[in-house]
Amino acid sequence: MADNNNENYLKKYECDLTLRWSKIDQSILPFDELDRDIMCFLRYNARMSNAEIAKMLNTSEATVRRRINELVRKKIITGFSALVDLHTIENSIKVCIRVDTDAERIDEIASKIAENPDIISLYRRRGQNQLLLQGLFLNLEAVQDFEDNLARTQGIIKFETMVVSKVYKKDPWVGI
Repeated sequence: MADNNNENYLKKYECDLTLRWSKIDQSILPFDELDRDIMCFLRYNARMSNAEIAKMLNTSEATVRRRINELVRKKIITGFSALVDLHTIENSIKVCIRVDTDAERIDEIASKIAENPDIISLYRRRGQNQLLLQGLFLNLEAVQDFEDNLARTQGIIKFETMVVSKVYKKDPWVGI
């Protein structure tokens, strides 16, 4: 059964890592094609056994195990996790918010925002005193509470909230 799924994977799925890294000089990457293929299989299904990956790549299980261990040691692979489609569990509201801050308080504000479990990503915009964040909230009241807290935070000049109404390309980590 697993072989059938893997064969379907090879036929229907082109690894996003392969597509991404095809645009750059392969000689500068800190791994080779076999490592990349192993990462692609793990990205597709992190529960796939080393033996299954080895069979698909026509190499030994020991080679796959050794390569994975080395990718982890180099911190190229930073962990293994289950991707949970939150949309099937909850009717989350995804928002993107741009926050304009005072220059001297941006790190303090970012630290405070990062503590909120509803915030799934937080970035500083280059050359600006702006933070860009994505949040998943259970309802509009929770979004409003978050915005009210932003409005009361010292050092925040203004913010703009954009509510996502339709997804064209999902974030695989949160399924929304």
